[in-house]
Amino acid sequence: MFPHAYARFVAPPNVLARVESRERDAYVLVIPSTDSTPELHSERRIGGRLGGTFRHAALDAAGLPAVGDYVAVELAPGGSLAIVRALLPRRNLFARRGAGRVSALQPIAANIDTLFVAVACNRDFNVRRIERYLAGAEACDVDAAIALTKTDLADDPAEYVGAARSVANGRPVLAVCALEGTGLEVFDGFRGAAKTLAFVGSSGAGKSTLINALLGERRLATSAARDDDRGRHTTTRRQLVRLADGTAIVDTPGMREFGLSGDDDAVGAAFDDVAELAAACRFADCRHESEPGCAVLGELDEERLNSFRKLTREALFEAGKSDHSIRRAEKRRWKSITKSARAFEKRRER
Repeated sequence: MFPHAYARFVAPPNVLARVESRERDAYVLVIPSTDSTPELHSERRIGGRLGGTFRHAALDAAGLPAVGDYVAVELAPGGSLAIVRALLPRRNLFARRGAGRVSALQPIAANIDTLFVAVACNRDFNVRRIERYLAGAEACDVDAAIALTKTDLADDPAEYVGAARSVANGRPVLAVCALEGTGLEVFDGFRGAAKTLAFVGSSGAGKSTLINALLGERRLATSAARDDDRGRHTTTRRQLVRLADGTAIVDTPGMREFGLSGDDDAVGAAFDDVAELAAACRFADCRHESEPGCAVLGELDEERLNSFRKLTREALFEAGKSDHSIRRAEKRRWKSITKSARAFEKRRER
């Protein structure tokens, strides 16, 4: 939870903390107790807010603390409030692109050891959605696995396992029934006092129910799926909880949309079966559509190939939007600098 490595980034009067949850501009932070070593999870919670200097220095939402981030905070007199003074280096940041014309990253969780894509074994099961999440994890440099939930609803769970493995490219595929508490031991190899796990997926995928089963208590709110197996939004905010062994777990609200970042290389990494075949294509820039000498056409499932094309086009489009946004921001910045310089020169001339 609080690795020793982070202590070197914090100097008095600041202390180390971790973001447990965030609600608009209000944070709940976890601070290790001074009478405990970082490996032990003796800690206290405290409300927090961003320091003014830190807030204004952040360029965008990705520069602000997310759930799972480690931060340096200064305790206000009385110790009832913590002021965030600095965001400590991240191992990774799992984020999605916002919808619409503005291509802003929306942070979801930081410093994740394993991201579990939760998918229910019912009518809402969708391998194309799994591919999208795996590409998003690759773009954010996050190790991912697939957690198949509600196996009790499936006549043959092995069919869902096989379908998930067909797009997992060697990533772990775990099948569990949280409601009955069966299969939870498959998570043992991912757990540990220094580990952080995160669960993402659509509403109704059973993320909160699964985390409650791992906790051994009903701490997170849950609700039944609708008659059409589509989920209801129950989790309303991202929050970090702790298991008895110290494992940190991030629960997230269901996401109807998951926009990719502008990284087409990440899409290629998520579809390494395409990349392996593409190595034999005649042209290095082959789009695997109708080019002569394409080694991919006819060798791969057409639906998977169409998904690869769609996600690649989306990533390239997002990259173009990002580049345009960066150019506009840089133009505004230099315009402001030039304006300030001219105003300064005028004052000197008076």
